[in-house]
Amino acid sequence: MESQIEMMLRGSRFKKMITDQLAEVRIKYGLRRVEAETVYYLSNCGEKNTLKDVAYHLGMNKGHISQALEKLCEQGYLIAVPDKSDRRYIHYLITDKGNLLSDEMKAVWMRMTQRIFEGVTEEQMRVLQEIASKIGENMNRILDE
Repeated sequence: MESQIEMMLRGSRFKKMITDQLAEVRIKYGLRRVEAETVYYLSNCGEKNTLKDVAYHLGMNKGHISQALEKLCEQGYLIAVPDKSDRRYIHYLITDKGNLLSDEMKAVWMRMTQRIFEGVTEEQMRVLQEIASKIGENMNRILDE
């Protein structure tokens, strides 16, 4: 049991599964993994759409994300909009072209999650969500220390 929990927390198998499942979409659009993940994040993030937000969410360094954001803007998937009150910040907004990519990724994600949670009851999902939320809070507290 402990090895299964550790494996889930490390996320390496999950990350490999996502990478494998999204490969076809990434190849179709000619994007690297970080670029595809950036578009997907920005399509769901609401107001948390700065370089810092993307880097924090994806767990990557700002330099790597900065390059991805620049390329995605050049290719028309995103637009960069300076913050109205603080020009040091730039907000990245998804374009219609970016939404097409995101929609394809969401469809792959839905198919994948349906398969992952096959046979899991609604009650089990509720408990899993509660546990995952608590674990996430604990991890954030540890990282903030």
